[in-house]
Amino acid sequence: MIDGDHDEFANPVWWSAAARLLDSEEGRQMVRFADAERALNVTTLPDTAKSFLVAALIERCKRRAVIFVPDEARARTMAHEMASFFSKNEILTFHARDYVLYDARAVSRDQELQSASTLTRVLFDDYSVLLVTADASKQRLMDPDRFGSYAIRLTRGENVDTDQLEKALTFCGYERVPQIECPGHFARRGDIVDIWPSDVDSESDALNAIRLSFFDIILDEVKTLDPETQRSTATLQKVVIPPARIFLLQEEERQMAAVALDEATSDAVGHARKSGASRDVIEKVRRTGTRDAERFREMHSFPSLDRWSPLFLTDTYTVLDYVPKRIRPLFFLDEPLHFSKRLHAAHEGFLARLTRYVETGDAYALSEACEVVPEDVLRRLGRQHSLIAFAGMARSGNGIPGAEHVALRARPADRYRTEPARLVEDLKRLFSKGGEALLFAGDDARAERLSGFLAENGLPAAPVLTNDYPRGFAVDHASVLVLGSEDLFGTRKVRGAKRKPSSRRTFFKDLEPGSLVVHEDHGIGRYEGTKTIVTSDGARDYLTIVYQDALLHMPVDRIDLISPYIPTGGGRPRLSKMGGNDWHRQKERARTSIRKLVTNIVALYARRRKVKGHVYRPDTLWQQEFEDAFPYEETEDQKRVIAEVKADMESEKVMDRLVCGDVGFGKTEIAFRAMFKCVMEGKQAAMLAPTTILVQQHYENLMNRVAHFPVRVSSLSRFSPESEQKRTVKELEAGSLDIVIGTHRLLSKDVRFHDLGLLVIDEEQRFGVDHKEMIKALSPTVEVLTLSATPIPRTLHLSLSGIHDISILEEGPEDRLPIQTTVIEYDEELVIDAIAREQARRGQVFYVHNNTHTIDRCARELSEKMPGVRFGVAHGRMSEKNLETVINAFINGEFDVLVCTTIIESGIDMPRVNTLIVENADRFGLAQLYQLRGRVGRSGRQAYALITYRPERVIGEEAEARLAAIRDYTELGSGFKIALRDLEVRGAGNLLGAEQSGHLDAIGYDLYSKMLEEEVVHVTGEEQPPPRVATVIDLVTDATLPLAYIQEGEDRLEMYRRIAAIKTIDDYRDVYDELLDRYGNVPDEVEALLDISYLRAFGERVGFSRIRTEGQDVEMILDEEMPVSMEIVSRLVAVAGERDQVTFMAGYRPKVIMAGAADKPKKVPARLRELFAAAERMGKER
Repeated sequence: MIDGDHDEFANPVWWSAAARLLDSEEGRQMVRFADAERALNVTTLPDTAKSFLVAALIERCKRRAVIFVPDEARARTMAHEMASFFSKNEILTFHARDYVLYDARAVSRDQELQSASTLTRVLFDDYSVLLVTADASKQRLMDPDRFGSYAIRLTRGENVDTDQLEKALTFCGYERVPQIECPGHFARRGDIVDIWPSDVDSESDALNAIRLSFFDIILDEVKTLDPETQRSTATLQKVVIPPARIFLLQEEERQMAAVALDEATSDAVGHARKSGASRDVIEKVRRTGTRDAERFREMHSFPSLDRWSPLFLTDTYTVLDYVPKRIRPLFFLDEPLHFSKRLHAAHEGFLARLTRYVETGDAYALSEACEVVPEDVLRRLGRQHSLIAFAGMARSGNGIPGAEHVALRARPADRYRTEPARLVEDLKRLFSKGGEALLFAGDDARAERLSGFLAENGLPAAPVLTNDYPRGFAVDHASVLVLGSEDLFGTRKVRGAKRKPSSRRTFFKDLEPGSLVVHEDHGIGRYEGTKTIVTSDGARDYLTIVYQDALLHMPVDRIDLISPYIPTGGGRPRLSKMGGNDWHRQKERARTSIRKLVTNIVALYARRRKVKGHVYRPDTLWQQEFEDAFPYEETEDQKRVIAEVKADMESEKVMDRLVCGDVGFGKTEIAFRAMFKCVMEGKQAAMLAPTTILVQQHYENLMNRVAHFPVRVSSLSRFSPESEQKRTVKELEAGSLDIVIGTHRLLSKDVRFHDLGLLVIDEEQRFGVDHKEMIKALSPTVEVLTLSATPIPRTLHLSLSGIHDISILEEGPEDRLPIQTTVIEYDEELVIDAIAREQARRGQVFYVHNNTHTIDRCARELSEKMPGVRFGVAHGRMSEKNLETVINAFINGEFDVLVCTTIIESGIDMPRVNTLIVENADRFGLAQLYQLRGRVGRSGRQAYALITYRPERVIGEEAEARLAAIRDYTELGSGFKIALRDLEVRGAGNLLGAEQSGHLDAIGYDLYSKMLEEEVVHVTGEEQPPPRVATVIDLVTDATLPLAYIQEGEDRLEMYRRIAAIKTIDDYRDVYDELLDRYGNVPDEVEALLDISYLRAFGERVGFSRIRTEGQDVEMILDEEMPVSMEIVSRLVAVAGERDQVTFMAGYRPKVIMAGAADKPKKVPARLRELFAAAERMGKER
C-alpha cells in the first residue's frame, strides 16, 4: 500500500506505469513533439486517461502544464484527478467571473478574489498545473506586467513603511477592518498587520492569512495566521500578497475613465432617443452613466466597474498572456470541438444578457468589448507551439488544424466490483507479459483491504495507492492498466473540504452599547460600554450596566458574571431592578422547573435501563460493503456518531438517541447504516418522516444503496394507492418486508410489525404530541434513533450529555462553489433576467415573497411578463396535501419558479434549484437569510442569490440596521456566526419544550445553561465542586486595557472575557502570548490586569477572602467560613525565596503575610504572580 501524495510522485511504483506508457511508440512520439515544441493531436484517448497522461508528460519533460477545458465540470474532474499526482496547492483553476453589468449595492467577491490570486500565482510561477475553462479564456484582463507590479512582495528583515503598506493594500482592493474575518480583509493594530488574501485552493484545509510584525520600520516577523483563533502559526521568510481586485486604476486613470464615461453617456442617451426608447429608459441610461462616472472620480472600485472595462483597457490581454513564456509550459486543449462550442455558446449568452440590459438602460453597448471574441481566443491558442490536443474520437474539426496526429488507442478500464476473481486473473495475465498496473483505492481502509486480498491471491507486489483517481483506463498494446476507485469498488469517495465548527465564542460579537445583558445576581440590564475610573488605588476599567432603578459599574475582570441576552422568541424583556427580590424569585422559579425537567429525564432513562434490549452482533462483511458504497468520505463527526449508535445497538440498553445536525451534514447516512445493521440481525427497521416528499426521497436513496443486497424496502403514506398500502401492511406483519419508510400512516392501528428492531424518526420536531405518544407505545424494546436539523448549542449538549443520549454533527461537507450573492434595489427587469438566466441552463428558482395575501398576484404578474416560464406557488396557509403536491411537482420539474414564503422545506434535496431571489430583504433577520441562502447551491453548479430591497418604502431604524447587515451578507463573517448562534438558542427552546422556553426567555440562555448543568450534577449525584470564596483584590496599581492598545468594540470585550477566564499560570501565559501576537508589546497596565485576574483565581482556590497591602507588607486574609487549602498555603511558604519573606499567621483572622513586598506598590501584582506560579508548579511536580 502506497501513500500517493506528492512526495511519492517520482516513486518507482507510480512512475513505472507512466514510464511504460511513454516508452510505447505513441508515447515516445508525444515526448518528442513536446520537446520540439510542435503541435500534436492525440486521439482515441478516453477522458479517464487524460489527467494521467498530462502528469506523465509533466514529470518526463519537467515542465508546467496549462490545460484548456470546455467547462467547469471538466475542470473540477481534472483537478480532482490531478490531486492523485500533485499536492492540491499546486493545482490552480482560472474560473470564469460573472460580470456585474447592472448597478448593484454589494456583490460577493469570492470569484474576483480567487481570480486575482490565481493570476498572481501564475505570474510568479507558483503552480504545477493550471486549468482554464472556455468561458474564462475569453475574459479581458489588465496588462500582466502592471498587474504583477501591484502584488506586494515582503521579506523578513527588510524596511517597510507601514503607512505606505496600508495605502498599497487599500489600492489593491483590501478592506481595513478591526479583525480579519474573510478573504479581502486586512487589520492594522499598532505594529501588527494582518492580511487575508484569497485562499485559491478552496479544497485545502490551509487558511492562507498572514500576520506581519514590525519593529519600528523593520519587518520583524512574517507568519501564517489562523483566522479562526486569530493566532499566528508557522514562520515564513517571505510572502507575496496578491491584489484583491482584477482591475486596479490609478487616480489619473480613474479621472480619464470618468471623462470617457461622460462622453459614452451622452452617446448612449442620444442612441436611446433615436431608437424610440421610453422617457423612463432614457432617464435610466443617463442615471447609469452619471452615477458611475461620479464613482470613478471618488473611489478606487465599485461593484459595477466591470461593465466599463473597455473604457480603461487600452490593449487586449487574456489569461494566456499571464503565463510567462520563459518557463516553456506544456499547453493542452481538451476536446477542441467541444471547447469551441462552449466558447461560442458562452459568448452568445453574454451578448444576449448584455442586449437585455442595454434595452432596459442598465448597461451600454460598449460593454460588449469586455470579452475577446471566440475566434480571437482560438487564434491566440493556436499560436502556442507546444500545444497538444486531446480527443476521444478523431473527427473533423476536433483537433489542431495542420498538426501531426497520434492515436494512443486507449480504452476505459473494465469494472471489477462484483468480479474480484476476474481482477486477479487479469492482473496475473498482465504481469506475465511484463506489463504495468496501478490501482487507486480512494482511501486508506480500502487500500489496506485491497492489498490484503491481492496478497492472498498471489499478487503481493501489485501497486495499490490510497489516492482517489475515480476511473481508470487500459492501453492494451502497451500492457498498461490503471484502475480507479470506481472501477474497483463501484463508488468513489468524494473528499470535500470540511466545514469546521467555530471554536471561538461569538457571545460578545454583537455586544455594543444598548445591548441587553444578563448579570447572574442582578438580572437583565442594558450594557452602555466600558469606562476607565481613577481612584486612590489607581486606574481600573469598568463595564457600565443600566437597570430600572440603578446604574452598575462592574470591574472588567468580573465580565464572566454577565452574558448577552439572547431571546428564544421575538419579544424584548423589561429591565430588572437591582433592588427587591423579583430577579431572585424569577431565578428560583426557573431552577425549580429545571430540577423537575432533569428529574423526569433521569427517571425515564432509569426505567429504560431496566428494560433489556436486543444485543446486536458486531458488523458483518455485508455491513462493510454497504458502508463502502457511500460515495463520500465520512466527516470525523459522522464517524464518531456512527460509532456511538452502533455501541448503543451492541449493548443491552435500549437505544434512544437524538442526532442533531444541519442539512447536508450526514444524518440520513447514519440512519441508513443503523437500519441495515438491524436488518442483518433478521429484524425489521422503520423510518418515520413528516412528509410524503421526504419519504419518497429517503425511499429512492435507500433503494439505490441496497440494490445489491437481499433487502426488501417499501414506502407507506396516505397518498400511496390503497392496494399498495394493503400489501405493505400485510408484508410487514408477515415479516417478508425488511424496511419500511413512511409518514405518520405508519402509526395507524392496522400497521403491525413481525419483529420491529429499530425506529428512525426524521425531523422529530415536526410531529405532534399525540404522534410522539403513539411512537413510544410501539414497544419498550424498540431501538429509537431521532434525527433533527434544528441546531442546538454545544453548551446545552454538554449539559444534557450526562442524562440524555445526544449526538451533534457540527462538521459538514463544503465542497460546493460559494454562492454568488448580489444586493440590489428591487428592479423587475433584473429579477426577470435572473429567472431567464437560470431557465436557460435548465435550472430552477426560489422566489421568496413573504406575504400570503399578495403571493398569488405576485406569481401571476411575473407569469404574464415571462410567457413560457412555469410558476408555482407555495405558502403555509395551503393545506398539507396541496402544499406537498406543489412541492412534489416542483421537484419533478413541472415548475421552473416556485414563488413561496419562508415555509419551504430545508430537508428536501433540490439540486436543480440554483437561484434564490428574495423580495424586501430588509424585513428579514440575518438568521432567516442564512437559512434561505442554504437552500440553493447544493450541487456542483454555480448558485446565485439576488437579495433585493425597495428603496421607496420608508423604513425604521431597526430595518435600516438589518439592511446595513445585509450589505455585508456577501461575506460569511461574524454576522452569520451570530445568526447561527441565535438559531441554536431557538433550537434549545424547541428541544426543551414550551415551559422551559419561557424560562430561557426570562433569565437568558447562558444563565439557564449554567443552572441546568448544576441541576444535572445535583440530581445524578455527581461530586459537586466545593463552594469558592470571592477573592477581593485590593492593590494599588493601574490595571486597564488602554484604547490605544485595543480599540472599543467586540475585540476588546472578547479580550476582557479571555482575561477574566484566567484560572492557571498556563492560562495566564496563553492570554499574554495572544496579546503579544495580535496587538504587539504588552503595556504595564495590561500586564497588571492579567496579574489581578490570575491572583483572584489563585486566591479563590486557596480560600483568600482579600489580598491587600498593609503598610510595607502584603496580606492575604483567609476566609473564616469557606474551606481553606492549607496544602497550598504551605507551598506558598515553601517556595518563597530570601527576597520574599512569607509567613503564615494563625489566630482570630488567619492570614499569609509577604513582608516588605509593598515597598514598590505597582510591582506587587507581578511579585505575587511569580510567588503563586511557583506554588502552582510545585503542586504539579508533586
